[in-house]
Formats: sequence, C-alpha cells, structure tokens
Amino acid sequence: MSTEALKAALLGAARGFRPPPVLVSSDWIAGNFYIDSAGTLRRFKLWKFQREIADVMGDRVHTRVTIVKPIQVGYTTLLAASIGADAANDPTSVIVYVPTDEDARKIMVEDIDPGFRNSPALQAEMRVGRFDGRNTLTVRSFTGGGTLKVLGTNAPRNMRSHRARKIYWDEVDGMVVTKEGDPVTLGENRAASFPDQKFIRGSTPVGEGESFIWKGYQESDQRIFEVPCTQCGVFFEMLWAHVDWPKDKPREAVVVCPHCAGTNEHRFKAEMVENGEWKRTKPEVPEHAGFKMNALISLQPTAGWGTLAEKFVAAKAAGPSGLQPFRNTVEGLPWSTTLDQINEHHLMARAGNFGLKWDEEAQRWDVRIPALVLYITVGVDVQPDRLEIVFLGWSRDQRWFLGHEVLRGDTGAESLLWNELDAILLTKWKHPLGGQIGIEATAIDSGDGNRTQAVYDFCGPRTPRKVVAIKGDEGPRPYIKATTSKRARRAGARLHIVGVDGIKMDLITSTQTEPGDPGALQFADVLPHEFFVQFTSERRKVEIKNGRVTTKFVRIGNRQAEALDGSCYAIAVRNICRFDFDRREAELSAPDAPRPDPNAALREALGRKKW
Repeated sequence: MSTEALKAALLGAARGFRPPPVLVSSDWIAGNFYIDSAGTLRRFKLWKFQREIADVMGDRVHTRVTIVKPIQVGYTTLLAASIGADAANDPTSVIVYVPTDEDARKIMVEDIDPGFRNSPALQAEMRVGRFDGRNTLTVRSFTGGGTLKVLGTNAPRNMRSHRARKIYWDEVDGMVVTKEGDPVTLGENRAASFPDQKFIRGSTPVGEGESFIWKGYQESDQRIFEVPCTQCGVFFEMLWAHVDWPKDKPREAVVVCPHCAGTNEHRFKAEMVENGEWKRTKPEVPEHAGFKMNALISLQPTAGWGTLAEKFVAAKAAGPSGLQPFRNTVEGLPWSTTLDQINEHHLMARAGNFGLKWDEEAQRWDVRIPALVLYITVGVDVQPDRLEIVFLGWSRDQRWFLGHEVLRGDTGAESLLWNELDAILLTKWKHPLGGQIGIEATAIDSGDGNRTQAVYDFCGPRTPRKVVAIKGDEGPRPYIKATTSKRARRAGARLHIVGVDGIKMDLITSTQTEPGDPGALQFADVLPHEFFVQFTSERRKVEIKNGRVTTKFVRIGNRQAEALDGSCYAIAVRNICRFDFDRREAELSAPDAPRPDPNAALREALGRKKW
C-alpha cells in the first residue's frame, strides 16, 4: 500500500471515531422529531418564533426560561420535542410539573409517548408502553441515562420526594398555592443539589396579581417577537390594538402598522412571521430568557386574523366573562381585575410618528413636533445619579408625550449636570407652522431630601421663566399650589405642592379615550419601552377603613416610576400658565426670522461634562 493510500485509510478510520456534530435543539428537532398530523407522520416543522425558544430550552447558557403564551402556538408539542432532544443528545434527570395528576397522564399519552414512539431517533431512548418497577405511566428511564417524571402539583408528595436537574412547568398559572408553598419555589427546590440546574416555565396567563408566568416574565430579558410591515418594512410587535376591520365585517380583519399606518392583509401573515425576529427589551438580564407571544403570530388554521376578530366581537358582547378568556388565551396577557389600571402594551401600540429626542451620536435634536402642539411643558424627576425629563406638548384638546430624556451624573448642588438641564430648557425648536417653539414652564421635584437645596438653587433664579420647585403629595389636593413656606423661600425658591393622586386619576381616565378624540393622550414613537413600563407602574387601590372608602395608588411589583412622576409634574405646571392657543398659533405661523442654532447651547453644555 502506498503512503498516500495509507494516509487516506487512516483518515477514513479516524472519521469513523469522530463524534457526530452537535446540533442546536431546533435543528435536531426539525430533523428528528415526528408528529402525527391527521393520521400521517411528518417531521415537526418549527415556526420561526418556535426556533429560538427551542434553542434556549436546550442550551446550558440560560438558567431560566419563561414563556408567556396564548393557545395555538404549539408549546406542549415543543416541550415534548425538547425532552426528546435532551434524551438523544444530553440525557439528564427531568421533571415536568403540570397542574393535576390527570394532566400528567394526558400529556404522557397524547404528546410525549407518541413523540418517542413515532420518531426513529427516539424509539430506543425510552420505554413506551412497557412498565416495570422503574417505569410507570408517568415515570420513565432514558436508556442513555437520566429519568423523566411527569407529576401533578396537586399532590404535595410530588413536590417533596423527587429530584432533577431540569424542571419544566406546563400551565403554571393553572397550579394552586398549597400550605407548603407555591409550585414555582417548591419545584425549584427539587434541583437545589444540581450546579447546572435549569428551569423552564410556560403558561397562558390568568389574573395579573396571581400570575406566576407574568411575574417570571417581568424578571426576564423580556423578549418580544417583531415582524416586518409589508408596506414600510419596519419591524413591530403585533398586538391586538393593531387589528382593525370594516364595520360589521370582522372576517376582513387586517393588522395596521403602528409606524406607517399601512394595512397588512392576512394573506401575508405567514411571510411576515417567517421573517420575524425576537427582540430583547431588557438585554441587561443575562441568564433568564423570557418570551411573550399572542395568537396573532400563530400559523394554526384556526388562528386567522378574521377568525380571531370574530371571537373578539363575541367576547366583547359577553362582557368581562367573555373578555377575560380572550385576553388570556388570544392576547396572551393577564387579566386585570383593576379596570382603571393602565396597560403599557396598549399604550405602546398607539405610539405615533412624532417626537423630540436628543441624538447623542449626531449631537443634535431629532425634532418631529406635531403642528397641533402649541405649548410645551416639562416635568423633571430628580434622582441622586440622574435627572429624568418628560416633554409634554399641549394642543387645544389633547396632550402629546413628546420625549423622555435621562441626564446621568451627580445631581448635587455643584454638579454641571444642572447646566446641561438649563441648556435644554432654553432650547427652541423649529415648529411645523414656521416659527420656533420653546418650553413654557418646568416643574422640578425637590422631594429627595438629599437634593432639595440643589433644586432650590436652580429654580430660584429661574422663577421668571416659570421654572419651579415642586413636591408631590397624596390625597385630595389641587393639581398645583404655591406654599407660603418661609423656609423654602429663604432657601432660594418658592415651593409648589402637586396633588399627584388627582393627576394620576386624570391620566387613567384619559388613557381610555380613543386617540384623536378630545382629551386623549398621544405618545411619541421615540419613547423607549422603559418609559411605558414606568408610566404604567401604579394602579389605584380602593380600601375601606373604619367604614370610610379611601383611594390610593400602589406600585406594581418592583417597577420604577420616574416617567409617571415626571408626567404628573409636566401636567401640573401647566396650571401656573395662561395658554392662549389662538395667539400662539398666530405667533408660530409668522414669518420665521433668522435665529441661532437650537442645538448649540446643549452641545456646549455636553462639552463641559465632568463625569
């Protein structure tokens, strides 16, 4: 045998000992997991939004995976396929928790057993239909090592006497809290001895205050699935607020793009979903992947937009008893029993093509002020390490949330951050009517005891420009009222008290008004996701104490509230102004004389930063 022939033979032999390439879970599932479709076996073809979920369920990077889902997105099949991928490639100990023992038997008989029996790559990996001391209907051994146990959380013993590295929960919001604790905490305790533990929760949400899955999503990196508009190509998350149809013709439902207002017909749905992408809205969360879906992206035949619109019409006619299951199972969102709570997702869906935003890279303002906006007020929330600024535009009968800027740095009395704020408050922007518009009045929070003097020092000399120090207070109060505090005036400014509860009720009521109608709130598309989370950070709570009804606003979870507070201040300070819309419109429509660069003052302030 020649040397070359020998080399070739040795190379061929070496290839035979080389381990097969490691596939990500979605690739393995697509090539090896079979399902029974109308009596015909076929490979499980994953939809685009299922692929990333499958990969994260199977990786060792993410410790936690939370999946908020409607019905009709194939989660249970994906769960069975993920277990199969692990059995073939990375066998380990697995527990699947479901609400009841009957649910455990059902998922084994209808999903997991058929998946292993029908998939050639899995037929030798787990005993199916043959039981002995180690294998029962809901407890199995993998031939490559590891076990699978499917258990109902209704039996306390199931939450005590088992251990596994990988824990799944299917329909966790259907589980109950027992005297021993909640099913999530008890389930996680079952993996306490494993250093490479993994937890995967999936569920259709129920009531907001009691939803395990919604709480988990809030703690995750909060991924949303965005699709491209067929008209403008911009990606957006399809929400129910985007669905529209001609009067009395829900079958003709379309999805309206929130960016260009173009209509996306149902015939393009599959293409839009296939070209869609998951977007992390909180990428700073490293090891907890959270996915949120609704039925608008489902490619099931029974999830057509027209079909869902018909379901909505019927649900709306039935009232809350019909709307709650629609919200849970179609929108994939928790039902709020607090009817006057603002929902951030609906507000985001209403964002319009306008805004006011500082472009850090270009060092200039991105200015898209609506022609109807004739005045601008500002609310500033003060934190030790930042100033959060809310710009609010006023038209004759609506309010426009134009922008939300955060200036980061020390906010002590000697900080140059206050110079940067002053430069912003002095800026004038080009108005669509031809003139220039500036800030009419500003309210700055002095409630932080560590920064009170810094706020007084800033506001005092600028009182003629209607820059005032304020402090929020609860209870039945006017929107804003100047105090007679001699102490505040000696400190350099006249303090104003803001009645925040009344303004928050105003905001809650106004969010129920349709965009375009008198009294409506309008939101700019430059506002970040975090603005809407903070804007909806509180809800009204009614309590009865000593026979008296009291109302107060309470924080939802651990949300921050700076955007909500700044919005309240921007609304309050309007009440120290006298708005003459006719006169202002005439002024802004006058021929525009040459004026200095509106960005110059802020650029100069940015250049003087010392942090």
